[in-house]
Amino acid sequence: MIDHLLTRETVKAQQAVQILIVDDHRDNLLALEAVLSPLGHRILRAQSGGGALKILLEEEIALMLLDVTMPDIDGYAVAELIRGRPANRDTPIIFITANPKSASAAFKGYSVGAVDYIFKPVSADVVISKVNVFVDLYGRSRALKRQAEDLRSAHDALDLRVRERTEQLARANHRLRAVIDQRRRAEAERADLLLREQRARREAERVNRTKDEFLATLSHELRTPLNAMLGWAQLLETGQLDPDRLRHAVNVIKNNALAQKQLIEDILDVSRIVNGKMMLKMSSVDVRAIIDSALDTLRPAAEAKRITITTDVAAVPETCGDRDRLQQIVWNLLSNAIKFTARDGRVEVRVENLGADLRISVSDDGRGIAPDFLPHIFDRFSQADSTMTRGHGGLGLGMAIVRHLVELHGGTVHAESEGENRGATFTVTLPIRAYEAPVEPQLPPPPQGSEQEVDWTELPRLDGLAVLVVDNEVDARQIAAAVLAEKGATVTEAASADEALELAARGEFDLIVSDIAMPVTDGYEMMRRLRQGSCRFVPAIALTACVAPDDIASALSAGYQGYVPKPLSAAALIQTAAMVTFEARATAHDRRRPAAMSHARTEPSPVSEI
Repeated sequence: MIDHLLTRETVKAQQAVQILIVDDHRDNLLALEAVLSPLGHRILRAQSGGGALKILLEEEIALMLLDVTMPDIDGYAVAELIRGRPANRDTPIIFITANPKSASAAFKGYSVGAVDYIFKPVSADVVISKVNVFVDLYGRSRALKRQAEDLRSAHDALDLRVRERTEQLARANHRLRAVIDQRRRAEAERADLLLREQRARREAERVNRTKDEFLATLSHELRTPLNAMLGWAQLLETGQLDPDRLRHAVNVIKNNALAQKQLIEDILDVSRIVNGKMMLKMSSVDVRAIIDSALDTLRPAAEAKRITITTDVAAVPETCGDRDRLQQIVWNLLSNAIKFTARDGRVEVRVENLGADLRISVSDDGRGIAPDFLPHIFDRFSQADSTMTRGHGGLGLGMAIVRHLVELHGGTVHAESEGENRGATFTVTLPIRAYEAPVEPQLPPPPQGSEQEVDWTELPRLDGLAVLVVDNEVDARQIAAAVLAEKGATVTEAASADEALELAARGEFDLIVSDIAMPVTDGYEMMRRLRQGSCRFVPAIALTACVAPDDIASALSAGYQGYVPKPLSAAALIQTAAMVTFEARATAHDRRRPAAMSHARTEPSPVSEI
């Protein structure tokens, strides 16, 4: 009985699939359906082989339970027909028979494609156990196919880029050969051309190797946190963890999710840089405060390895720059130094005032850089050790991002090292420029995902707020609703833009939180309709995974007052909700004041009447 209950608990984690049961006796069909119904799958029935084949033509079946003896077409013939159709060739078939001792019948069943037998009278536990096994295999097979397709698409995209680059190089070589043929250049020029061609070929081969290494590294870096998250999630499902291990499990899942988020942010940063879409939010920046903030963030990591960090920060004037991006530069350099410095090592941070420029240098006595790798230290996807036995993770993007961010600020960066195990020094030189406020307001840059953690108790309360949450994805909608409800808001959920429009027409809301990308009617169109109706002045927040400047501008122009990027940060959502509702109430108060003053002027003065 306990095993049976465990089997039913296990199947709750499975995704619902379609199971086809075939038997010419209706009572048998009803009995099998009664046994399988608690599993939560969709049960399809057929009382003949022909009926089963018709269902297979129309539906995707995860598992088929097939009676052997039937009047029109027996089970063996049905199985042979199924195996002859490519779309159903891999559908697992379990034969149901009342003849358990016939070896020839069993051999015939397996020869036509059966994967197992169930003997009558049917045992409910046996049926449930076998169905769970094959449904689980079906789910795993589909997941593997999806993963294979995703990896194949990524490989094809990268392969296309390499082929395009190779074709460009080939065309360049062809033009060079044509010039050589036309002008009959000297043998020295021919030798020079050959050398250039060899270099181009080596570069193409290096790019191809880098592509393969990057794919392998990306797969490893994404799977490593996934492994920890899935493992602890499975332990959480058991409900057997004590409070300490429960907190540990939540922290592991959160930290690994943040690690994956950082990997994605790095890849997106490189994409923005390559496409020229990296935007800087310029302001007057105190370099000393940036250094202190980076040190405060990374000091626990240094203390864990007993690394001594010394600082020598000269007095430098404030300069013009993007505060978040400059902090990202310092953080990357400092975290890199701590990562590659051994226990009990030393890291030094220096800031110098050179008059027209300032110089930031981060030195360590750690692993150092090999001379042959030093010229490639700032290349994208380059790593000194890209083997599977490497001691440090990462995608090889950090230093490339540093170089591009420094260049966007008009500066330079270079690395020095005397060789392996002799430490390294990274030096950033930036111009000192006074900040001049732009004449026209700028669009806010995309959020960088580097917001500081805020204690839950310090976040504002949302008591009394009636909030409408709109998202077609159930999980995304429910987590947003749960976060707002935990802070006292009264939340109403809508699964589509049309449903949200109906709810808004019937009720009154203080805030609307909506996804942008939804089927049929997206968040932009929904907001435009709401602004034409009763929700003209209701503040709204856009939840979106698209945070390019154009996307943000589209959201604001459609009528949203704020936006929160996905993956959702609870602190960001609560703070943005509090901010936009406060601003909306202040605006509403300002709108009412002139009307109230006008009404007061039309009333007779009590003093004059006296």
